[in-house]
Amino acid sequence: MSNPKNKFTKFLTGNGFYVALAICLVGAGTAAWVAVSRTMDGVEKGNENLIHDNTSIQQNFTPEEDVAKPQSNVTYPSKPSSSSRTPSSSAGTSSKQSVQSKPQMQQPTQQTSVYTLPVSGEVFNPFSNGQMVKNESLNEWRTHNGIDIKAQAGAEIVSAGDGTVANVYEDPVWGYTVEIEHGDRTISIYNGLSSDIKVKKGDTVKIQQTIGTLDVVPAESTYDSHLHFAMKQNGKWIDPLEAMGKLGD
Repeated sequence: MSNPKNKFTKFLTGNGFYVALAICLVGAGTAAWVAVSRTMDGVEKGNENLIHDNTSIQQNFTPEEDVAKPQSNVTYPSKPSSSSRTPSSSAGTSSKQSVQSKPQMQQPTQQTSVYTLPVSGEVFNPFSNGQMVKNESLNEWRTHNGIDIKAQAGAEIVSAGDGTVANVYEDPVWGYTVEIEHGDRTISIYNGLSSDIKVKKGDTVKIQQTIGTLDVVPAESTYDSHLHFAMKQNGKWIDPLEAMGKLGD
């Protein structure tokens, strides 16, 4: 009786080796196919689940759920309309008209003081405007810095304008004198008054207010009775008649 082990050995050494190899290859191929088949089944099942999930999401989705609903207690700013963003021509015109309708500020004008002659009478000796003239009483040539107005002794002398009494004094050449300062930096000077002067330094006087009575002007005593009246502006002698607008009357 032959040994089965020996027969199997002979089979392996013969054609049986190739048969065994073929069986192994078939087994390996079968195992690989099973693995691939299982993998494909898993992929297909996963795809089916994914498609099913997407379909469920699309069926349950509504456009309103994607937009946040405004809360009742929150105020949202409204979008400006095109009319509010772009000013109309009528609004611009109205704005310009309102600006133009505003009253323009007037520039302050310098007020001119009003003057009057301090006594009624003839002006017989005019202002010399810096020119030398002969003073008959003093017998010398000098400027005549005022005007001489004829008037009787004792005649009332009045203020030529509103102002403040700047000085009251007795001058040996011009007699008792009153100086009144006016608002336009002008000073009026009254020479030849009597000693009973009606005002004192610092008094406020009005135009045509009596300040004294007429007496004598020592420097012009040889002339007819008169008032020597002079004016200064910014410290310079000026023509009283020109300052009063009476030049040429």
